[in-house]
Amino acid sequence: MKRMTTKKKPSGTARGQKPRSRMRTRSGNPGKTGAKTKAGTSLKGRRIAELAAAGRRLGGLLAAGLPVRSASVDGDEAGSCRTDEAAARRQMNDLWARHGGVLNGLNPAGPEYAAAASAFAQGYCERAGLPDKGWFPFPSDQRVSAVILLHGSGPEAFAVQDSPLLRLLGELERLALHEVILASRDEAVTPQLVQSFAAPRLGAEVKLVGAGGVSAGTVSGGGEERPAAAEAAEGDILVFLDASVSSAAEEIAALAGAIARGSDAALCGISAQLPLFHKRPPEVMAKQFVNYALGRRDLQADSLTVLPHALSRQAVTKLGAELAHPAKAHGAALIEGLAVSSVRLSGGDTRSARGVRPFAWLDRSRASDHLEALGLAMERLGPRLFYPDNWRRRGYAAGADSPGIAEEPTVSGDFSRESI
Repeated sequence: MKRMTTKKKPSGTARGQKPRSRMRTRSGNPGKTGAKTKAGTSLKGRRIAELAAAGRRLGGLLAAGLPVRSASVDGDEAGSCRTDEAAARRQMNDLWARHGGVLNGLNPAGPEYAAAASAFAQGYCERAGLPDKGWFPFPSDQRVSAVILLHGSGPEAFAVQDSPLLRLLGELERLALHEVILASRDEAVTPQLVQSFAAPRLGAEVKLVGAGGVSAGTVSGGGEERPAAAEAAEGDILVFLDASVSSAAEEIAALAGAIARGSDAALCGISAQLPLFHKRPPEVMAKQFVNYALGRRDLQADSLTVLPHALSRQAVTKLGAELAHPAKAHGAALIEGLAVSSVRLSGGDTRSARGVRPFAWLDRSRASDHLEALGLAMERLGPRLFYPDNWRRRGYAAGADSPGIAEEPTVSGDFSRESI
């Protein structure tokens, strides 16, 4: 007698239903969807840990062969001295810029650079016998000037505990800056107030530009703050900051690093944080339209109106008085052919257990400001900007006596959107 057999249904199927297929990954192969992502994450984490260990060793080795400058402290006993932290910070930055090698060649805006650079500073401080204060080196030995725009803030910005300005100065204290320039419109903000509040924290030369005058300089404080501050600055790289936004030292170093790599203007890459186009405010739409019209679609909605950003000395010289109007300065930078790049910042202190925080930025512009920038471009380049007119023959509309009416209209074979 023949034994009867029945086909066993796949698990999870009911009568009349098709069997479920195995879950597939994006590559089309069956397997766990998170396997590839976890492997990539662990590989990246391992590389960051290796770079941090290498940076720490290198910082210690370089600090071992060099003496750290010291400075006497007023009021101490005779013969006592302390380490000049500002000089040691500059020495650490010079060692990193000159001998960092492969580590210094990393992308300044990436987490790899942040891990290697901060670990290098730790190794330097350990070997030099200095307390670790979270120093962070620039990827270049060029002089960097930080310009803080107070935007009408008065003396109260200096008095409030844990204010954004106070936190920003704390971040600047981690960097080997050549100078710090504060630009203010309030006459109550005096050089004495700035010197007593900011100079002891930074260990760098501090200047005040604006209604209160200029300290330690000869440049007149009249006019708009940005051109006056740019004229007073001595650095090769200028980083513009806002007093109401506490930008991290890693973000400032990334912007300066983009300039050191050859850019004339390093913009804050905010486009990835913006909502869908139809949900964006008018000023953001106007910014993106200006970039598209001037042939820089890659910038999307990034602009010089967003703080923080950085400029080279060449850009400051070329833009000149246009710096008083950031939207026009952005349009002029694109028209003049300056190297404008967008830097996507990760921000945050990479050594903290809290992880990486979203970077802070501020934009005080209006849609009309960007339309003025577009008008400036039309004045210099014509109403069609860079785009040729291969379709229209405006001589026909000028009248029958126009010489253009005798010409036979020709149409180019290029029907791309840019040519219309």
